[in-house]
Amino acid sequence: MAKDYREEFWKGLKELEEKMKETDKKIKELMESQKKTDYQIKSLTKAISELNGTWKRFSEKIVFDSIENTLNALGFKDFSVRRNVKSTINSKHMEIDILAVGEDYVLVMEVKTTLKVEHVRKFVKKLKDKFLSFFPEFKGRYKVYGVVIGINFQEGVDEFAIKNGLLVFRYKDKGEVEVLNPEGFKPKDFSKNDKF
Repeated sequence: MAKDYREEFWKGLKELEEKMKETDKKIKELMESQKKTDYQIKSLTKAISELNGTWKRFSEKIVFDSIENTLNALGFKDFSVRRNVKSTINSKHMEIDILAVGEDYVLVMEVKTTLKVEHVRKFVKKLKDKFLSFFPEFKGRYKVYGVVIGINFQEGVDEFAIKNGLLVFRYKDKGEVEVLNPEGFKPKDFSKNDKF
């Protein structure tokens, strides 16, 4: 009888070893599959990021191409317009999507595919706290106005931006930019708020 138990024990141990080998093989296959999935997720994340960057550049380009007429209609005359204006100070960077410079004013423009309240808050902070530090050539003799431009708008963001003294534009289509500010609106001059 004792012999039967030993045979069963060794047989059971051998079956357990086989099952462990199968489990190890399945774990290795699962790990390989996970590596492939991780790679696919990284690739997809990178593609989405590149697409967002491309869409943002496209948005800036279509707005840039039609902004002059809108600014002229608002009474801004004799200005030069530039895209993607960058400044670096002490290894810190600032980039402005669109900058229009007139004789005594500068329009700092932020373009978003979908404009959100969070974007407006950050932009106002950038205008108040940083703009003239990064672009000191405008300090003292230029009024600084902020402009937010969106293709899509989070609900209530236009009113929020207007309350913060910004000009608010919506790109519609076919080169048309709609001004959302009420008639007679006076934009806030952010040149008096810069912190050094």
